[in-house]
Amino acid sequence: MSKKVLQVCLSGGLGGTEFYVDRIIDDLRDEGWGVYLLCLSNTEFEKIIADKEVGFNSYKTRMEALLSCHKIAKWLKKENIKIVHCHKSSDLRLATCLKLINPSLKVFFTDHNGGKSSKKSLYHRFAYSKLKCVFSISRTTYERNKKNLPVDPNSIKCLPHGVNTEKYRPYLNEEHRLLKRRELGIADNTVAVCLPGRVTPGKGQQVWVKALLQVKNENFVGLSVGGFDARTGGDEALYKKIKEEISLTKCEDKIKFVGHRSDIIEILPAMDIVCVPSKDEAFGLVVIESMASGVPVVGARSGALPEIIDEASGVLVDPESVTEWAKAIEELINNKLLRQQKGHAARQRVQTFFSHKTHVTGLIESYQG
Repeated sequence: MSKKVLQVCLSGGLGGTEFYVDRIIDDLRDEGWGVYLLCLSNTEFEKIIADKEVGFNSYKTRMEALLSCHKIAKWLKKENIKIVHCHKSSDLRLATCLKLINPSLKVFFTDHNGGKSSKKSLYHRFAYSKLKCVFSISRTTYERNKKNLPVDPNSIKCLPHGVNTEKYRPYLNEEHRLLKRRELGIADNTVAVCLPGRVTPGKGQQVWVKALLQVKNENFVGLSVGGFDARTGGDEALYKKIKEEISLTKCEDKIKFVGHRSDIIEILPAMDIVCVPSKDEAFGLVVIESMASGVPVVGARSGALPEIIDEASGVLVDPESVTEWAKAIEELINNKLLRQQKGHAARQRVQTFFSHKTHVTGLIESYQG
């Protein structure tokens, strides 16, 4: 069969889903696949894809893409593309139309959001009936998908994300690590406590900030890495509120928000601790990226994070307990050896269970099955 696939991600944001699509394009191409893309124009996502030299079409809105379904179907036929992989539930409208035009298409959908709500309306039953397979990105979301989606459980596959541990890895040269830290304004002997993720209500920045304010050992700097405006998928009102709260404390100069960064692959291994206080992560791609970088993770004891972080590689705490967060962070700040031990175990765990090779192999097997 033709080793070509169309990835559909009509998203205006820039978060885990979009970064996953960005990465899977590279992974599939490394395996000899031709990868094509549909996305929204004038978005941050389009900018990062434009540098990949992949065949793609962009549309101003999802509706414009939907109205162009016949044109897209002709494009797929011309390019001999018979596999369509969607990444947003709203993409299924377009995929359904393409399937109606060309019934031979094989349509796949990755549920990146975790299947929290029941989708058994007449529309959903019709749209999901056109799918070959639904990919669940964790055991947690797999169980939800079986309960909430109108598909045969045999058509749902648990396929956790993977990370390239040759790209995400500790610095081989300590001086390079220190240079990156200095670029970020982090002193050499200061413990860097990072929260990677867009500033949105579900990511837990407020709990993280409150926890840092309770830490007694002041030899740290808090670094929030992720978009905080609409352009980069953040909640600007929430960001301003958090900044105002910090400005009234002694930590105003110790907690930094650097916004969206394209060099996260270099930032993570320069950190000492990574915090992921999201209440209900469907998976936690940044968790395995941090672990692969040799950094211990303090994560929320909820969602899919307990599937990834174990006692040897990190710490799990109540997502809403500021006291637990402060205690866990402070213990790691105070104990460099413990940080090193957990960071080493974290990388080993990712290499064993969350390899990108395992993920892309499972993806290709499904495409070809």
